[in-house]
This record gives sequence, C-alpha cells and structure tokens, in this order.
Amino acid sequence: MAKDGSLEHLDISVSDLERSGAFWAAFLKDLGYREFAKSATGWSWTNDESTVFLLQAESGYLDPPYHRKRVGLNHLAFGVSDPKQVDAMATRLKERNIPLLYGGPRTGRTTYAVFFEDPDRIKIEVVAPLVARAVPAPAGLSVPSPSGGGQGGGAGGAITATEVITYAGALVTLAGLGTLLGTQYRQLGVIGRLAIPGLVAIAALLVARALPGERARARRAQTSLLTLAVAAIGLFTGQLQAEILGGPDAAIPPQTGYRIILVSALVAGVLAAVFLVRLRAGLLAAALSVSLLVAAIMSVLRLQLQHGWAVEAVFLITGAILVAAAEYGRRQKVLWATEVLAFAGPSMAIITAFITAQDGNLPLEIFGGVLAGVAFAVSVYRGSAGYAFAGGVGLFAFVLDIEFRYFQSSLGFAVSLVISGLVLLGIALLLARLLPRLRR
Repeated sequence: MAKDGSLEHLDISVSDLERSGAFWAAFLKDLGYREFAKSATGWSWTNDESTVFLLQAESGYLDPPYHRKRVGLNHLAFGVSDPKQVDAMATRLKERNIPLLYGGPRTGRTTYAVFFEDPDRIKIEVVAPLVARAVPAPAGLSVPSPSGGGQGGGAGGAITATEVITYAGALVTLAGLGTLLGTQYRQLGVIGRLAIPGLVAIAALLVARALPGERARARRAQTSLLTLAVAAIGLFTGQLQAEILGGPDAAIPPQTGYRIILVSALVAGVLAAVFLVRLRAGLLAAALSVSLLVAAIMSVLRLQLQHGWAVEAVFLITGAILVAAAEYGRRQKVLWATEVLAFAGPSMAIITAFITAQDGNLPLEIFGGVLAGVAFAVSVYRGSAGYAFAGGVGLFAFVLDIEFRYFQSSLGFAVSLVISGLVLLGIALLLARLLPRLRR
C-alpha cells in the first residue's frame, strides 16, 4: 500500500514521443520499471508503486520549448539505495552516449547523485544516500552488499537537540580543559595534569562510539567528539613528555620543548588522519591540517632553520602531504574534507614563501607567486574551490608583498593596488564559476 502523500504517477509532455520514449524506456528499465502502456499519443512505465507517463505535446504548445529555469518543474530525482548504483547508472548513460551534467556524479553533504537531461532537456537526477539503506536495489542496478562509509547518512540532515548538545559539550569541555590547565597547572599535580586530558579523550571516544553512525546528524556529532579527542590526546601526549622530564619545576630547554610539541602534533595528526579516513569530515581535515602546520613550525624551530629556502622546503613537503590527501579524497568522492585539504596544503607553502623572504629574496617571492598560479590552474582543471581559494589568496598576497617591498610611496604602489583589485575581481569571477559545482 502506498504511503499517504506519496507520488502516485507523473505525466510529462514531450516534443517527440518516439525519441523521448526510447530514452525513458532504457533509463526506467535500469531503475526496475516495466512498460505499462503504449499508444500513438502516450507511453508509460511502472514499478507498481509509481508510474511515469509520457504524452505527445500538441503542435501549438511546442514553442517556446521547455527550460528548467522558468517557473515550473526544475528537475526530477529518482532515489536508489546505494551510491554504487549511481556509478552503475552513470556508466550505462555513458554507454548510451548521454552526456552527464557537472562532469559526472557529485557528492553532496549527505547524498551522491548523477545528473543528466532527456531529449527535451528535462533535468533528471539519480540520487543515493552516502550510506546505503537496507532496501532492495532495482533489478537493473543491483550491486554487492554495501560496506558503509561516506560522509553522512541518507536521512537526518536536520540538526537535532542531541547534536547541538554534543557540539556545545565538546566546545565547553575543550575550553574548560584549557582554562583548568592554564590557571591551576601546578595545583593539579602530576595525576591531575595527566588524568584530566586522558579522561576527556576517553569520554569523547566512548560517546562517539555509542552514537548510531548511519545518520548524517550522528556522524556530524561524532566528528565534533573525535576532534575533541584528537586535541585531548595531543595535550596528554605533550603533558606526559613534560612530566617524564620533571614536570612544571623542571628546566626544560627550548629545543626539548620544541620536540615535545612536535611529537604531540604528530600524534594528533596521525589520529586525525585515521578518523578522517573513517568519517571523511571537513572538521577532521582541518584538525589534520592544523596538526601538520604545528609540526612543521616546530621542525623549523628545532632544526634552527633560518629564513629562506630551507624553511620553504619544510612547508612545501607538509603542503604536498595535504595535497596528496586531498587528491585521495577526490578519488573517493569526498567533498568538504577534500576542499579543506586542497586549501590548506598549497596555502602553507605559498604564504611561507612570502614570510621567509624577509631579506628581499626575490626568487623565493617569485616561487610563491608561481605556486599560487599553479594552485589557480589546478582549481580550474579540478573544479576545486579549495585550490581556488589557496591560489587566489596566494596571488593577492604576492601582489601585496611585491608592492610593499619595492613600490611603497611611489607611483608603482598605486599601480600595484589597482592590480591587486583586478586580482580580487578575477578571484571573485572564478569562485562564482566554481562554487556552484559544489552544490547539487
């Protein structure tokens, strides 16, 4: 029995019944529909729950043709249970030489979908939740048993009270942890200084594990808890090293302090990477980026590197690691985590090039500008807002860096400001073209 309010049937008027009928017949067969009826003026298919009718439009109503931007129907979305079915549909459409919109399947916040058009340019979507639902797949698109994963569940996109409380609890706990250790450091004693971050990490991990991970709202709450756990474990690692060396009364030399922070940042980075592979969340990608940034800074201080190419090399390697992670995420069809990493990786190397060129190292400044240009080019090739932000910020910083070093209080300064404005306009134009590709 159909659920009250469900769509019982759909009538679509088409300009050429035979042409559109051939298209819809093949497409709906892939979704498990069968032919219901056919005549000179109509053609229909059903799956026993809903029926799709095509009707030949009368000649007097063929002009103007259909366009989804006008008032009326924008597009039709057909649901499937597993993202692999979306990929299977995309493959079959390509085999029939049907162009895919937006370059292929797209990953949303909680869904994975492919978009295309029928012969009258009616936009069609085949969409699945990022976590497969336990419902039968259409016969034409059967796939192996899903293994789970993705960025979120197929339902539950709205924020709930439980999720808000989880976010608030994580933030308050982190703030309280920092305040407690900052104001009562000596009074806590060695057990307190180790137990508090340790217990916070354990509690965050236990609550994250207890949440049902198949829904998007639960996975978002898990993300906040695991990010809290990463911070707490990093803090515990650093405090443990400090206690081994004698605690607050020990005279820890700067190089040893740098090593303590470096080890803590690496531990936090490894944990963030592990959790990121599981949840594929942008917040965990940010945690990984910050951890590696801190590790890179501590490496520079510990090695006593001076300004210039040596420092740039450290951040270039760190940025390359993040870019490699971003490209891996892109292959796994992850959206926001990929864009966070795509922004963080190039930005580290680009901004460092300008900061470390304090002695007027023009080749290093030019290298930073080249990196920004490369990031911009990659953003166009990949359709990535993350690379676009990194390249745009880098190019703007390059122009400002050159003007303040070489053209201040001169005609060149004013000219370079104009160039900076044009760069910003170019960034805005490119982002206006790229950002819609992140939306369904």
